[in-house]
Amino acid sequence: MQFTDVLLDQLNKLGIKELFGIPGDFILPLLSDIQKRSDIPFHYLSHEPAITFCADAAARITNRPAAVFLTYGAGALNAVNAVAQAYEEHVPLIVIAGFPAQKEIDRGLHIHHQAKHTDSQSRVFEQVTCYQTRIDSPETATARLQNALSECQRQSRPILIEVARDAFAYEVAEPEDWPKPAMPSLELTSLNAQIKERLQKAKNPVILAGVDVRRFHVSAALESFSEKTGIPIVTTFLGRSVINVKHPNYTGVFLDDSDSAAYQLLTDADLILSVGIIRTDSNFAAHNYLLHEEKLLDLQQNRCRVGKSQYHQVNLKTVLESLNQASLPWFGRSVSRVSEPTVAEGKFTADHAIRVIHKTLESSEDTVPFVTDVGDCLFASLLAQPSLCLAPAYYASMGYAVPAAYGIQAATGMRPMVLVGDGAFLMSGLELGHFQRHNYAPIVVLFNNKRWDMIQAFAPDLGCTDLTGWDYQKLSESMGCEYHSANNEEQLETAVENALKQTQKVSFIEVALAADARTERLDRFAYRFLNA
Repeated sequence: MQFTDVLLDQLNKLGIKELFGIPGDFILPLLSDIQKRSDIPFHYLSHEPAITFCADAAARITNRPAAVFLTYGAGALNAVNAVAQAYEEHVPLIVIAGFPAQKEIDRGLHIHHQAKHTDSQSRVFEQVTCYQTRIDSPETATARLQNALSECQRQSRPILIEVARDAFAYEVAEPEDWPKPAMPSLELTSLNAQIKERLQKAKNPVILAGVDVRRFHVSAALESFSEKTGIPIVTTFLGRSVINVKHPNYTGVFLDDSDSAAYQLLTDADLILSVGIIRTDSNFAAHNYLLHEEKLLDLQQNRCRVGKSQYHQVNLKTVLESLNQASLPWFGRSVSRVSEPTVAEGKFTADHAIRVIHKTLESSEDTVPFVTDVGDCLFASLLAQPSLCLAPAYYASMGYAVPAAYGIQAATGMRPMVLVGDGAFLMSGLELGHFQRHNYAPIVVLFNNKRWDMIQAFAPDLGCTDLTGWDYQKLSESMGCEYHSANNEEQLETAVENALKQTQKVSFIEVALAADARTERLDRFAYRFLNA
């Protein structure tokens, strides 16, 4: 078999139905060969960080790996920050990067796009991927490819596959069937026994669910476990939407003590059954005391420690499904249902805008995923309860939402609701011009207070946060968008209703906010983070 055929076959077995990337000389031979051999869609944007965010979103929304193709050095290294975010937030991203052919290396010349060494690309990616490999020999190509893809899926983290310029034409071995590793029965029996022992001793347990509940397909099993035991569920900030918001035991997202029901459950608990959480400062810097080791039972995919016992081949789904077949204590704790969003009246803020969006979408029959960028819009979005929500709520790289919206629609066909501040939009908003190529029609809500407001929340006296000089109507219309503006709730409601009817182009809603209209949530978060 030729290497290109093996690559396409293995990506297809992972469920990948679309490819992302930006063409560049070292990757061109492989891309050209893919185009000749397959009709799989290839999606491109203008900038490597953006197309990597795009692939990241496709992986998050479909809950399976996504692949992004980049050229050697100048392309792949330009995507490092976006890959780092995927690494830290456990996104299974396959980075396929070009690499010089051996005959180019043998010239003994510095190679264009090369950094300090020919190997510098892979050395940099060692810090932001869980596995790196290079396809530079027909004899090892298939095994190396399969090993890398297996690690991406096993760890739900990015990998780097460097492909030599001439590797597309290699005649390589046929791929073998992937083994399906099972959790050893002794580990499963021992871990379940410890969990059941802790549950027997508990009086006020609570489940704290993190993003890996979704990444490793554990949501249904964890919801069943909650129903079987009557234990309420709280999610982390990054873990939003891993649990059905209509589940009878769902109590909401915990970010700080203003999330009163969730905070009270965690405070009163004598056992926190933590499942797939990432312990981040954005979620716990001011509340690290809640995760006291004496009352924490921390379950993680692949590896976890319970008491003095360490487990190295944990499968969370297997553990929960096994527990659901066992005899377990019933707690039947009363749960404060997630209330309708309440917003203090007064100056028009992002909170008021989210309230309007939430109420308008409640009457929609379509599933409208949220994708929110970093800033006040991220904190305000907690007032809504979307069934699907993508946000870099931990690593927090700005400029994510617009390219992510492209990835969502490319991978699923769903029209996302995009929440983005003017500061984040200016980092990647020009990618909207690519949406018209496929008639993609997300609803982009731009929160415009003409400054980097989140930066100012952390540094009020900083004199470099003003953002003026952009005409967003002209800018959005030049990219084929349908423009709307809103200065109050009534105007925004009309704009969102009209946007929902527009299915052939991007709807761009500019929400004008006063410079001092920051939400209380962001102010409180900044204060507590700085004083933790």
